[in-house]
Amino acid sequence: MKVSRRCVLRLSGLAAALLAVSGCTTAGSGALGGGISEWLKGMLGGGTSGEEAVSQSASSLSGAAPSQDAAPLLPVYDADPLTGEARRGGGRLVGVMVNNICNSQKQNARPQRGIGSADLLIESKVEGGISRLCAVFHDAETIPEVGPIRSGRDQFLQLLMPWQTLYYHDGESIFCTQFIHEWNYWDLNIGGKSYFNTPTHPHVAHRDSRGRNVAYEHTEFTSGKEICEAAAKAGIGLSYPYEDTFFRFTDYRTGEVNRMWGQRSARTVDIVHSESYKTSFVYDSASHTYKMRMYSRAGKTFEDTVDELTGEQLSFANLLVCFAPIAAYPGDSADVQQVDFAAGGEAYLFTYGGMQSGRWEKPAPDQPLKVYGPQDEELLFNRGKTYLAFVDEDEWTNFSYQ
Repeated sequence: MKVSRRCVLRLSGLAAALLAVSGCTTAGSGALGGGISEWLKGMLGGGTSGEEAVSQSASSLSGAAPSQDAAPLLPVYDADPLTGEARRGGGRLVGVMVNNICNSQKQNARPQRGIGSADLLIESKVEGGISRLCAVFHDAETIPEVGPIRSGRDQFLQLLMPWQTLYYHDGESIFCTQFIHEWNYWDLNIGGKSYFNTPTHPHVAHRDSRGRNVAYEHTEFTSGKEICEAAAKAGIGLSYPYEDTFFRFTDYRTGEVNRMWGQRSARTVDIVHSESYKTSFVYDSASHTYKMRMYSRAGKTFEDTVDELTGEQLSFANLLVCFAPIAAYPGDSADVQQVDFAAGGEAYLFTYGGMQSGRWEKPAPDQPLKVYGPQDEELLFNRGKTYLAFVDEDEWTNFSYQ
């Protein structure tokens, strides 16, 4: 019999709740403690003792008929795929390519708009040492103005494709187009080119120089309203029945927290994508999040990464740094970079001020990214926003944390 991950998570949540009733705690979880929450008392019924609850649940799992007045301890696990929080709706994930160039006053896309609202922010270098961002949102209708938008690259699409994500951009590399053609992803690709005589969906966007003397290619923005309009014209449905989460998250039903007991402390994290594109984070113990900064080649210094719409610095509950073989596509590729996903590699999870190392795997483009610890268990992310970096393994010696 095939057992779904949702079923497993439900049973694991049930087990955690029963441990709490019987006075035990699960490793790494500080939310349940040794007492019984009022919520759990209500679920069990006021007159049910911890021992009775364990007995009833054990009988149920063994196939015996449950008591007529027995109630399920936890609701069905139904989490947002990107954050692990209780699901906010049934929307389709949307990934928007966002410019990150910062070479000079004219060649400057920062500060970007809307990226602070993304549930997942992916960064990887694309060509010429420049990194690019993909801002991933849980629902098209909630997306604010976002941009400047830029062209698509297959390394981002390969991470999103297993999730049937709407991929939104303006233009794409020839290698991205070939990838979309090979994997028949045209139906969810908006803003691509018309190679191979295949259909393409026009993006909907607007221009805004923001009062700056910047190059024209750094002035294009879109929004949830425009993305919904483009999707409607292309006949793309903006609902999708996700049954899994992008990462393995702590359980929102129990308030579980991965406090990283026994792991190495990591209050600062420094990532180098190239000589001029570097990203760093500082842990904020008050909010239990990592605050983001990026190196400005134009200003020759690190600057807070802020969302221009809100003025707030970006922060993340989780940072995942994956090292991979990254190199230019062979031939006359104009230095467009290729990530070797099939190779897998080292992974570093930073959350709650601690670090756990492991490995990442993605055997095929249509299979999701998985991150494992030393015991072959999936690493446990805290609920909330995640920054995901794919970094050239040649930059490993420039990577640091403390």
